[in-house]
Amino acid sequence: MLVSTGVWNMIAERDHLHSRYQTTLTVKLCIVVLSGVAAALHATTRSRAGLAVFGALTAISALAALFLGVLLAG
Repeated sequence: MLVSTGVWNMIAERDHLHSRYQTTLTVKLCIVVLSGVAAALHATTRSRAGLAVFGALTAISALAALFLGVLLAG
């Protein structure tokens, strides 16, 4: 649901955005999707290695999305 509203907002406001801002926003949205997929995999995996890898990937991608959000806020 959050991804669909994010895409909707990007489409609705694309005429008012600079190309660098729009590129950063697109990258942020992709990282958010990656974070969500990694979190889902982390929640469903049974192996210790899977828990470690997907947990780390979730944390790193969430921090990257946070950084990009702060960067966009200016």
